[in-house]
Amino acid sequence: MDLCESTNAYGFQEAISGDVNEGFAWIAGHQTAGKGQRGNQWLAEANQNLLVSYLLKPNHALLPSQFYLSKAIANGIVLGLQQWASNSIGERLPLEIKWPNDIYLEGRKLGGILIESNFQAGKWAFSIIGIGLNINQLDFNNLRATSLRQWTQNPQAIDISEIYQCISGGIEEQYENFTNKSFLSIDETYHAQLFRQGEWHHFEDKNGLFEGKIIQVNEQGLVEIERNHETEFYDIKELSFIFKD
Repeated sequence: MDLCESTNAYGFQEAISGDVNEGFAWIAGHQTAGKGQRGNQWLAEANQNLLVSYLLKPNHALLPSQFYLSKAIANGIVLGLQQWASNSIGERLPLEIKWPNDIYLEGRKLGGILIESNFQAGKWAFSIIGIGLNINQLDFNNLRATSLRQWTQNPQAIDISEIYQCISGGIEEQYENFTNKSFLSIDETYHAQLFRQGEWHHFEDKNGLFEGKIIQVNEQGLVEIERNHETEFYDIKELSFIFKD
């Protein structure tokens, strides 16, 4: 579709009201009310980026392990982007996953993930996997963000459909790991590319600034940080990353 308020909102309503097959994707050229994490709005220039939502229908038995779905999706996006880079520029991209679910390229935000799930009669009915990736946008109003075209300094616009095909393949592969309960493999891949893992950096919580080191993101989705010789656990909205520039 050329225009919609949000691919996630549109997909969610269609999934509830219609018979939509698993794996169906809604793609928009422009969103007027794109959604990000923590209730933030996702802002993107029209027809410059990949804005897509996928419908997945995980087995209800996987519900206790649902954060592994988030990890698997992030892994799949990175895998797909590396496949595109190998095909198009012949080198790997310095990609990382910033907790809880941002995709970073050399320390700047390339994209984000928003997963919204529906539960009916106590069962996991479906999840809408919303993804926004900066592909051709060049102006970010001084935000800590970048795009594939900006980073690669490509004089020509990048074919967004190629990115879509690559990340769809990556997500499909990693989603299969999730449905097969290959959680150890998902975790190993995720933590191998986790932003700031094992490094001392500044963060902020309700008590103020502190220096800490990310140990891991556990199965509940909490980030574990070492500080003052102890381990603290943080949920979404409880922790902010501090950048020097």
